[in-house]
Amino acid sequence: MNSLRNRSLLFVLCITFLLFGCHKDDDVTAPHTILTLQVDTAYPVTADNWIFATNDGGEVLDVKSYTAGETVTLVSDKAGDKINVTFFNRRESPFETNSFVTYADVPGGTVLRLAASASSSQELEQGAVKFKISNYYYGSCTVDFSNTGTGTGSVGSGMLDMDFSFYGPSDIFMSGYRKGVPVYNWAKAVKNGDVVMRDFDADFVAFPHQRKLDFTGTNHGIIYGIDADGNYLTILDTYQLLGTTYKTDQPVIGYIDGFVSYDMTVSSDKSNGQISYQSIGALDLSFTMPTAFNFSLQSNGMRDLSFSFSEDYTYYMSAWAYTQDSENIRWYFEAPPGVSVKGMSLPSEIAAKYPQIDVSKFKHTSIGFTKIIEGGSYLENILGATAVSDPKTLKKYTYSPKL
Repeated sequence: MNSLRNRSLLFVLCITFLLFGCHKDDDVTAPHTILTLQVDTAYPVTADNWIFATNDGGEVLDVKSYTAGETVTLVSDKAGDKINVTFFNRRESPFETNSFVTYADVPGGTVLRLAASASSSQELEQGAVKFKISNYYYGSCTVDFSNTGTGTGSVGSGMLDMDFSFYGPSDIFMSGYRKGVPVYNWAKAVKNGDVVMRDFDADFVAFPHQRKLDFTGTNHGIIYGIDADGNYLTILDTYQLLGTTYKTDQPVIGYIDGFVSYDMTVSSDKSNGQISYQSIGALDLSFTMPTAFNFSLQSNGMRDLSFSFSEDYTYYMSAWAYTQDSENIRWYFEAPPGVSVKGMSLPSEIAAKYPQIDVSKFKHTSIGFTKIIEGGSYLENILGATAVSDPKTLKKYTYSPKL
């Protein structure tokens, strides 16, 4: 009886072994989805677009082309827990541009979505508008006009005459500097054929919120207002002071209330590069600006990039490029700290379609380090990533060393 029972147990073990086998760490897994890309129907896809994944060794795991309205999946049986994801885009107009953007250290199974932006429901028609601004003198006055297209004009005898194309009816915001002080004026509900007359001394008033960019270095700033439809309107750009008698390394920036959100970027040029601060959301002009950083580059290759950097950062971005005939070819690589450049390989499908792309010709052009203070992580800043934090709020510093 015991002998029969033992033989039965041995039979069950044999069947179990045949059905399931023995697990080993180096077993090849079954093909599975390693990335999903969803593209909205109204997403502005142009020219030729591809997405592909590689592993750390540079092996291409899968590659697919995509267009608006499609959902594509990348599948592999060789992917680890993390993959490198690359978007490739080729545009023919106005000149041939081939652009690669690689994101390293992306978890396998990630779902990305290229979402269409919200558009205004207001119907606008193309028109023309004339501005006549008195008490305007070249060298001490500057003015910029939002929501306008191409324009021509002249300055003489204290009068600025400007003709613009625009889409309206529209509110046009005018901002600039009067003897180095930021000032503004609104032209509301401008229609085709309107002539807008202003006195630069009497009608333009100083911004209620101002701050001098009193950092060491050469400083610049630009602020946009964002309306309820997501449209951007230029509030003030300190570059207007260039070419005037009030040009300074420490200009004054300013803004007005009334917008849903704001997008401000302030940059400070140093001897070894640039530091910039960007804020999206409610504006706070009391921000601080880092004063210095140290950077050294040991190797600049696409497969052996090596550097040292003195500051904490959330991710870095390195770029390589070259130009041949009419072709502009670029490759950008982004990764979190501690992740080296890897997996930079060209899929055979793309190489066959565009044989002019030669990886051996890429030259290192730039590197930057971004520290996110508020508004997400490295993975949330990947193209098409789902935002966990408030996508309308962002505060970050970017360091751009000179090479």
